[in-house]
This record gives sequence, C-alpha cells and structure tokens, in this order.
Amino acid sequence: MDRQQGQQSHATLALAQAHFEKGDYAEAEALYSAFIRQYACAGSVGAAPGRIL
Repeated sequence: MDRQQGQQSHATLALAQAHFEKGDYAEAEALYSAFIRQYACAGSVGAAPGRIL
C-alpha cells in the first residue's frame, strides 16, 4: 500500500472514530467496514496486510 493510500486509510479510520464518538453508529460502521475492506483487498493481491502507515 503506498503512502497516499495509507493516509486515506488513516483518515477513514479517524472519521469512523469521530462518528462513533458522536453516537452515529451506522456511519461509523460503514466507515470501519470500508477501512477493513481496504486491507482485505490489499492482502488478497499480495500487499502486506495489517501494515498501517
């Protein structure tokens, strides 16, 4: 995963956490799911899964 994708992933995770803290659980869940899918897809094509920049 390149640096830009890592920054986008971090931003997605931060936004999900902000929604969760505000009690907007549906939006938080959608964003957490998107974050997880990014790593699942990256892992399926040979990138290092779990590597957070």
